[in-house]
Amino acid sequence: MAIQLLLLAGLFWTPGSRTWSTPAWLIGIAVLMIAAASLAVMAGAVELGRGLTVSPLPPAAAQLRTTGVYACVRHPIYSGLLLGGAGLVLLSGRLTRVWVWLALLALLWLKVDWRSVRSPPGSPTMARTPPRRRVWFRLRCAVGAGCGRASPDPASRHAVTAVSG
Repeated sequence: MAIQLLLLAGLFWTPGSRTWSTPAWLIGIAVLMIAAASLAVMAGAVELGRGLTVSPLPPAAAQLRTTGVYACVRHPIYSGLLLGGAGLVLLSGRLTRVWVWLALLALLWLKVDWRSVRSPPGSPTMARTPPRRRVWFRLRCAVGAGCGRASPDPASRHAVTAVSG
């Protein structure tokens, strides 16, 4: 968690000279990205309620969420952090912040993988997660393309696995 906080702070305060200019249209896109990210993070946190912890593992009493924002995005808080961070990178115009964002992407990706590995077999999380995913599939999930919405129906899940595995 400490590394994640340092990387998030780095998106705001990493020094470096501007590498690119930020025209008005790009500022508009970046602001929209940050606004959408804020909504995703807040919606994810509200939906989790008391299940929200700093640990990548959920509390024992937590249930898999599949409604609200979780019906669209498997990890809305992480997706929001990445989307908002990308908006900050665009606004800053600093290449150093691109590297900080990539480090945040790698960290969140590892946290998601670690959580998947630590979930007990037969748990609802494991039933809804394809066993193998290619890199493009993971990246799409990390940025909120909704890849983690595999159906609990075994036939549907195998179809997702066959496409992505």
